[in-house]
Amino acid sequence: MAGMTTTEPVRLNGRYRLDARIGAGGMGEVWRATDELLGRTVAVKTVLPALADDADFARRFLAEARAMAGVHHRGVVAIHDLYHGPEGAFLVMEFVDGEPLSQVLTRYGRLAAPPALHLVGQAADALHAVHGRGIVHRDVKPGNMLVRPDGTLLLTDFGIARRDGATALTATGAVIGTLSYLAPEQVLGHPATPRSDVYALGVVAYECLSGRRPFTAENPFAAAMMRLNQAPPPLGPDVPAPVAALVERALAVEPGDRWASAAAFGSAIAQVAAALRGGPPPATSPETAEQTVVQRRALLSPTLVESAPAATLLATPHPGSTAFATPHPGAAHSAATVLTPRPGAAQPLAPGGVTVPPGFRPRDGYYVPVEPMCWGGLVIPGGLGRTPRRIVPGEEHYWETFAAAELPEEAVYLRQEELLGHPAVAAVCTARVLAACSRDPARTVGWELEPWPVQLGRDRWIFHCLASPGTGEWLGSAFA
Repeated sequence: MAGMTTTEPVRLNGRYRLDARIGAGGMGEVWRATDELLGRTVAVKTVLPALADDADFARRFLAEARAMAGVHHRGVVAIHDLYHGPEGAFLVMEFVDGEPLSQVLTRYGRLAAPPALHLVGQAADALHAVHGRGIVHRDVKPGNMLVRPDGTLLLTDFGIARRDGATALTATGAVIGTLSYLAPEQVLGHPATPRSDVYALGVVAYECLSGRRPFTAENPFAAAMMRLNQAPPPLGPDVPAPVAALVERALAVEPGDRWASAAAFGSAIAQVAAALRGGPPPATSPETAEQTVVQRRALLSPTLVESAPAATLLATPHPGSTAFATPHPGAAHSAATVLTPRPGAAQPLAPGGVTVPPGFRPRDGYYVPVEPMCWGGLVIPGGLGRTPRRIVPGEEHYWETFAAAELPEEAVYLRQEELLGHPAVAAVCTARVLAACSRDPARTVGWELEPWPVQLGRDRWIFHCLASPGTGEWLGSAFA
């Protein structure tokens, strides 16, 4: 598929002519194409060559196609064909003559309650069909909802879906979810369930009605922490109270406080929409009929921090962040707020006589991990915001440490955006060092970089250089 950059028409498998690129994502690209055998317009999802050549990916990609092909619903994009061979891998899907809901919201800003309920209700019905096949979508967001000119909505992009009892349906390194729409339990590192999709759809509904997401902050992690500790801001006074109650329940922190299923959410939406129109409520089945009453319970309990092999590693978000509170380095700390070497663990010295941090080795003026350092969901030990817990590379995670270095004293209290500009940080958290530490530099080109300060004791700080594909969780390790 390297010929896609030429001006000559590209034909895949001698049948599908690629006409125009209409999108791109973590796995590859989506093209409007022509099925020259049947004479119809289709959408072709091509896969990055690095993924297509991976044997494990072939199994997962086939599982994704089968999962999608098993869902037959007017609100779910249909699958026509699958190919994996010498030309790479691609999926042929129904072509939807429409635009992503994200573009609709960009154009209009926000929607009135009736059209918003019309769209979200269709998405709930589609999710019900997906969940009925034992599949959790895990990336419900406006960008994965296509709206036709007649107002019908279709759910698409099951590239990171998961079937009950199965492993993720994507290859190692593929993005697993979009942070702004993840449910609290996913932020904490717990598996996604159908109610996680309900939460994400609640975020979509909130965004449709208000023109903004319920939680915003200076960085995605700070916004994720907010949803664990507080309710979303109330919707505006122009949003009818029953509509606001629908959304509020979908956004409950505890999964058990949300709508029991996408079907129940959709049924409640239909009842409220009918009431707004002044018509009779639609008939509901006993399993989907629920009252639109929001019940409040305690906030979701955080996951405990796990210990690293040679230390208890808690990377503290930068003190300048408004979302976190961090003690002054000279203040008293509990044993859980610093990096404490394991008793008897001898640590080598870096040039200049500084002890090399546990889990690292020196290299070219900075440190590199001895083994993969991958970070999962956010946790809240002792009431303070912390970075993700360390998990094994085979589990879903957001970030991986590719390098670290000493953090000068004058940089400790810089804000996050200022920290990136500090010379000591700017010399290490760079694309050049990222490529030098990467097993496959071509794969990590363009990854998102983030420095996170870590306190090693009373007076010593280092910073981890973290890397991520940029939009959510992924699998495997790219470094060490």
